[in-house]
Amino acid sequence: MYDVEKFITAGSDSFCGVCSRWGHVEAKCGALKMPVCMLCAGQHLTMNHKCNVVGCKANAGQNCTHTVDKCVNCKGNHIAKANVCVKKQEAIKKAREERRTWKEREGERQNVTTDQQKKPDQVEDGGPSTAEAEKKVPEEEQPEKEPEVQVVSTQATSEASSNAGIPETPMKQW
Repeated sequence: MYDVEKFITAGSDSFCGVCSRWGHVEAKCGALKMPVCMLCAGQHLTMNHKCNVVGCKANAGQNCTHTVDKCVNCKGNHIAKANVCVKKQEAIKKAREERRTWKEREGERQNVTTDQQKKPDQVEDGGPSTAEAEKKVPEEEQPEKEPEVQVVSTQATSEASSNAGIPETPMKQW
């Protein structure tokens, strides 16, 4: 059998429900044995948070008026996911920058793929290809071509007539 991990895309703005920090998710948390509540920064999972006031009707995992909010990330007097949290704002800003960079890189990869798929006589600026440009260059400006090859028979005429039916072997002469 194979060990399989669930694939979860996590960015800088991902929030962990175990340690209540930004930048990863529960599946990748390194503090599984040391949970932190996102409501009070206590050493328990948020779902296990309970009010210590006798007679409070708040259910486990819910915030109530008796709870003193505390952010584990910036130590502010708000819950860890609060929009006023500086650490949350930084995480969102960083994630936006990462996504912008990813989109730019993806666009570059797509451009490279598109360029590779172009026909050889197409160029990016829409101008003529090398082959087309060579056609338009005057003959005196074109590079020298190799000389043409002449075929000369190695056998004399009398031998050619005596060996009727056997083809002559041509020889190249430069």
